[in-house]
Amino acid sequence: MSMETREMDEDYNQFQILIDQINLPERNLQDNITICNVSGKDDYHKVLDLFLMIFPDEIDSGKARDLREVQVEEYEGIFLAKLNDEIIGFLASGIYNQVGYITYLGVLEKFRSQGIATALLKRFKLYLNEKKVQKIRCKISKDNKKTLGYVHYLGFQLF
Repeated sequence: MSMETREMDEDYNQFQILIDQINLPERNLQDNITICNVSGKDDYHKVLDLFLMIFPDEIDSGKARDLREVQVEEYEGIFLAKLNDEIIGFLASGIYNQVGYITYLGVLEKFRSQGIATALLKRFKLYLNEKKVQKIRCKISKDNKKTLGYVHYLGFQLF
């Protein structure tokens, strides 16, 4: 592990939870908000646009270009929140060694605190159940107090 990687890891806390222990509150979404999977390259590119709006410091232009060239089929673990046809939130995930990883969870600021992240997590949980995965992990910046509070509320524990 390089010195830069170790320093970056020190800026994050890693959390995990057993899938059946996650505390997902009952929240009703607005009728015109739906949760679905990426349905093609257009959806995938819209998610990248949204990603750059929500997490502007996470990706440089070269990395964004590389991500646009990835085949959508490799990303069955991307879930979308749509208001009518507009993507307003997403959850990007992966499965490695029978562990589900939340890579990114983002909702446009004007739609936060409306149950959208919770609905995306519920869809992710269903996906993990289909794949017979029992554990979820995520990595959160130590400076991201709001998200740290949210993962604690959900029942995640430091890993």
